[in-house]
Amino acid sequence: MKKPKVKEQEQKPGTLAKIMVNMWNTHFSTPIYVNKDGDSVRLNLIKMFDFSPVTRNSNKKMDVDYKSPSLNVTFPSLDQNKIAASVWLNDKPTNKWIVGCHGYNSNRFDVLYLTWHYRALGYNILTFDFRNHGQSGIDVVTWGYKEKWDLIAAIKWLMESYTIDHIGLVGTSMGGFTLNYFMLTEPELIKQANIIWGVSDSAYMSVPKLLERMIADNSASFFEGYANEVLSQMLMIYKNEYGVDLSGLDFTKLIQADNMRFPILYIHNRYDKVTDYLDSFRMWTEKNNIEHSVQNHLRIYDGYHHTKALIEYKENYIETSLDFVKKAVEDNAKKKK
Repeated sequence: MKKPKVKEQEQKPGTLAKIMVNMWNTHFSTPIYVNKDGDSVRLNLIKMFDFSPVTRNSNKKMDVDYKSPSLNVTFPSLDQNKIAASVWLNDKPTNKWIVGCHGYNSNRFDVLYLTWHYRALGYNILTFDFRNHGQSGIDVVTWGYKEKWDLIAAIKWLMESYTIDHIGLVGTSMGGFTLNYFMLTEPELIKQANIIWGVSDSAYMSVPKLLERMIADNSASFFEGYANEVLSQMLMIYKNEYGVDLSGLDFTKLIQADNMRFPILYIHNRYDKVTDYLDSFRMWTEKNNIEHSVQNHLRIYDGYHHTKALIEYKENYIETSLDFVKKAVEDNAKKKK
């Protein structure tokens, strides 16, 4: 006997929610090789058929020597998941560091192009693979929730392994949200590690709203009427099956009027089709307003490609970001006097 239509309608949101969570956790691909340590090689169809000259070979365009890190290392995240990382030491000895945070469906080498030009200011670079990315351990993608644990682990490893003068954070897309989430919730570690500036490139400001947008972008037309139900089911899956509550991962809900945080330069392409440039505008506005300051900066470019403003507007991006870092360092030095 066929089930009543109402039952079929009730099942649609839950079914689509499970399909989407699974797609995002597998990066729209399946492993074609897994070694004895659990490291996997995936056939990434999205990147394979990305023929845009703007989005491809970003490291090459920025003259990044990504094939020759000074050190490759692994360390445990806060939940003991394996995190893979690499260090690029500056040609001139220095105790200034940048920690780079990549986006979804990316890795620690892909984010290098966004960090490399800061070497001119005397920085070493540490980049790492978030869980379920690159050579790090397998887990669910949580859009910043557990990824913050990985960032914390990277910073703590850096503090234990090197002498630190100060740290700057560079994050893009999911890494940009993770940077902001960390900035809003980890004041003690920020103080201990002397993290004094950040650059948030193409970040989203709300995980539930991001998922809602991704549902709309990845659903067949006959599922359009179920968007809210799918989002609710998806949040329940994350909470009940993975122990992760994504409902509170929202910049506006998290920011508190308690004290000054390190300054952030927000960067976005106006016509980005993956994340909304208005998210960067709103985070910049809310942060400056609640801190009663003008220390946070915003640069919106008239570009079209997600996370590629540096490639499309290279000279201005480099000048803007280097000037921001110089001022952040100068202002921090004044506070210590």
